[in-house]
Amino acid sequence: MSLRSFFQQSVGFFSGLLVLLPLAVQAETSIPLAKCNAPVADLVAASGFDLTDLTRGDPFYYTSDRVPRPVTTHSDIPHLPVYFGYMSTSDTYRFVNIVEQVFTLIGEGKHGLWRIQENGMVREYRRAGRQGLPANADVLDEALLQQISQNYSHHLPQESWSGYKLPSQQVDELGLTYVDLPIHHAKYGAKYTQAPMIDLPHWYCTLSDYRYPYAQKAIDFAFAQESANKIGPLGVRAGLNVQQNFPNVLRLNLFSDARSWVNVGTSNEVDWQAIDGESMAAEYYLYERLFFNEKYLFLAAIYDDVVGQSMPYVRPHGAYYEHLKQRQLTPINTRVTAQPSFNLEDGRRHKATGTHVYGVQHPNRAGYDGGGACPMRGGDYADYPKTSGGAGWPTNYEEVTPLCDAVLLDIKLTTNLDGATWNDPNKYLANAGTGKLARKYHIKPAGEYGKFSDAYHTQSGTMNLQRRAIGPTEIITFKGIQEPVTYTNIDH
Repeated sequence: MSLRSFFQQSVGFFSGLLVLLPLAVQAETSIPLAKCNAPVADLVAASGFDLTDLTRGDPFYYTSDRVPRPVTTHSDIPHLPVYFGYMSTSDTYRFVNIVEQVFTLIGEGKHGLWRIQENGMVREYRRAGRQGLPANADVLDEALLQQISQNYSHHLPQESWSGYKLPSQQVDELGLTYVDLPIHHAKYGAKYTQAPMIDLPHWYCTLSDYRYPYAQKAIDFAFAQESANKIGPLGVRAGLNVQQNFPNVLRLNLFSDARSWVNVGTSNEVDWQAIDGESMAAEYYLYERLFFNEKYLFLAAIYDDVVGQSMPYVRPHGAYYEHLKQRQLTPINTRVTAQPSFNLEDGRRHKATGTHVYGVQHPNRAGYDGGGACPMRGGDYADYPKTSGGAGWPTNYEEVTPLCDAVLLDIKLTTNLDGATWNDPNKYLANAGTGKLARKYHIKPAGEYGKFSDAYHTQSGTMNLQRRAIGPTEIITFKGIQEPVTYTNIDH
């Protein structure tokens, strides 16, 4: 069976979740498996509505009963689009909503994560039919820059699954099928030459099937907004700013009652306790990444164990390490920690322990014809469920092991897509649509309001001190002016 056929027709597992699906629609609907060979159009028709766009192509559907349809609120503030989407793996569903530029992602609680770490490199695959570099080529040789730029790419959208090559397929009759370039390579200009050191791992899970068709409109909209690709300091140290590896990133925040959890028990007798996200730094992200040259969505948590320094690591070997030394960046921690430590909400500090399986909420991996064992090493997922498979991508260190399900995450997160919080005293004020401090209000009927009529008051002669003549117009002056919340439009 070809690699492409394997990925499109077989079921595999990844980071505790089903990611290699027979058909996109099989993962995203509850239609019986026996019907999954039916054309997608027939399945959509049978459902009675378009599962890929629950708003029926109208993100302002909520005004569809108005003639003419209003484009602003009564306060002259523009209406904002609404998107709904969902995604699933292993028949477990997550829901995306965007309302008033507030993005929410809600799925299951205590979802298992894997640890991986970027190595400061980008893997680029050779374009179909192009001449490759010889097997012993030095990718930093300036004489090869033009050939690398023209014949290799981190993404080959026209080639789909076939654009990916297994480690065992590195060389063919045309030369190298892929090359690993350090992020300071001349092909990327000076974009990353002064970037902070990539020395933190991140803990991740697969959130969707490939191309995430039932959330694509919502996700595309979210990635186009102001807050997208604004990466925090931990995210940069984890390498999420390298766009060739992470083309779209959205930073998220846990809801107040959501947590991330670490196993303080053993691999067989587990005990997950809440991680203290205040005494140790933590950041959470939704990111899009290529997996076998197809787009998937992933959820990530990044921590920095400031006290014990059990998180940072850089392999003391290779082009990226030499680049860091030339920049004289210090300190460079060159010793990987097998079990990093976490601060717990109960005040304790404890090492993380992984399990020998992954996806503890999905016990029957054999029922999907393979999978379920923790890969026990980092590196390219490649031909997993074979025992040679790794935990993630070829740009990950093998020695940073996955520690499967050592960390769990409640999939209950949110962010403001306009990049501003609601605790701003000027946000959403009623004068936002006018751009002026003073706003005139029209009242009908005008007259005297607040005259007491209850006998308890009239018999005692009690007067309402707030009794006033109001209208026909009143003016309210606001302390500040802020433009209304807006959005970046996208063309689907």
